[in-house]
Amino acid sequence: MKKITLILLLIPCFVISQTTKKGATPLNTIYTTDYIALTVPEHYYGKIYHVDDSTKLINQKNVDSLPHDKNLLNSFPNLVSNVTVFKVEANGKLSVFGGGLSVAGETYKVIYDFSQTQTIKINGNKIDSFLVGVSVRMIASFTSKKGDINIASPFSLSANIKKLQGYLEVRVSGAASPRINDLTPTTSDLSPASIAQALQTVATVKSHIYDDDTIIIPQVLAYKKTEKKLEEEIQTLNTQKTLK
Repeated sequence: MKKITLILLLIPCFVISQTTKKGATPLNTIYTTDYIALTVPEHYYGKIYHVDDSTKLINQKNVDSLPHDKNLLNSFPNLVSNVTVFKVEANGKLSVFGGGLSVAGETYKVIYDFSQTQTIKINGNKIDSFLVGVSVRMIASFTSKKGDINIASPFSLSANIKKLQGYLEVRVSGAASPRINDLTPTTSDLSPASIAQALQTVATVKSHIYDDDTIIIPQVLAYKKTEKKLEEEIQTLNTQKTLK
């Protein structure tokens, strides 16, 4: 199995303005964090701070005991824009890459994550906290033909498209409906057109997560400060009796 090196980039956030449903949190209020995205989000079945629909009081509840409809989104108040870069070397190992500029001939996977979450502290030895909730991701996988390209920005990718070769996809995690399924495009070649379509899809999908027929299934999306095996920490997250 190949190993993937994590490269976390802290950049100024890029905001996609949109219109939300009545009563919904304005989803264009997003900011960048230092959380590292899980390449494949995992189902979360532990406890959250739940906002009661009728009383608006907050209590700890197990996720699987709650209705998985749009009202569950009220319990995920944090709107986050996060960028995580994975550099994949020939041997599959990671190398630290803090500058944000590409190196010619290197291969990267960049996750632009737009999420609605709750931050959950855990009792793990190395992981400080997890982001749990729903997300819409744009994922670019490519080889950089030239160096010094700002790969942390999708707009920079579009401007330097002739120097890159790869593909683009959009993934929705934790929110499902027929409308959202129809909106999610298939994987496509990396191009200015596909980047523009992906950004538009992200904005449109976020405007439909409050639809009446949307099913919300919270996911473990990202983590902060890790040195232990991630699987062990997720187990700790889902089995702890109380939240910090």
